[in-house]
Amino acid sequence: MKKNKHLIWRLIYKLHRYIGLLSAIVLIMLAITGIALNHTEDLKLDSQMIQSKIILDWYGINSPDNQISYSTEHHWLTQTNQQLYFDDKLLLENINTLLGVVETNNFVITALSNSLLLLSLEGELIEQSPFNVIEKIGLDQQQRIVIKSSGTTIYSDDGLLSWHPHNNLPVKWSETSAAPESLVQNIQNNFRSSILPLERVLLDIHSGRFFGSVGVIIVDISGVMLIILALSGCSIWLKHKLRELKRS
Repeated sequence: MKKNKHLIWRLIYKLHRYIGLLSAIVLIMLAITGIALNHTEDLKLDSQMIQSKIILDWYGINSPDNQISYSTEHHWLTQTNQQLYFDDKLLLENINTLLGVVETNNFVITALSNSLLLLSLEGELIEQSPFNVIEKIGLDQQQRIVIKSSGTTIYSDDGLLSWHPHNNLPVKWSETSAAPESLVQNIQNNFRSSILPLERVLLDIHSGRFFGSVGVIIVDISGVMLIILALSGCSIWLKHKLRELKRS
């Protein structure tokens, strides 16, 4: 009987030791990610975007193939999904359909289906003017900005401050163009790296979902092992405590 009891305690000691070793890595991972997530605002985890191609590929985040590009003499405006890029720099998100772009001596004017964007030559947004329906944009022979809106052709020569009926003079309308491959690649890379926040990755690592269903199972098993570790530790402590009481 005494020998069996001794064997049981030896088993508990070994169980406690090996479970502690096996669960240590997962517990350290949970502790690090938990502490980081507890300070999301201080560390700005929700605004730091993942740049790693390996992690983006792991999440299956791909660049969309449907890009619309318009060019001026010096710049490119490109729409990818609902993002608008000035050359390869993200300009706006959640936009309507890009319909064209023109460039004057002082401004770059971009037409969306529901608004006009007045940009500096460096791509800074100066003003966004709403319009009910814009069909296309262009420049006439006098370099005036011309748009066709709700079936009516109008022009502005004062930086979009006022509009006047156009007298059906020839207009060079903005048309889509095939952007250079290097620009397309840069935009695709920028698009991918603007989607996945670091907070999401840490949450997935913390829950085990980063590693798929296997990761969730490992985290669950680690939780069970932690319970066993706590119970076996309490049993060992209680055994020594009772032994000390008997000696005293």
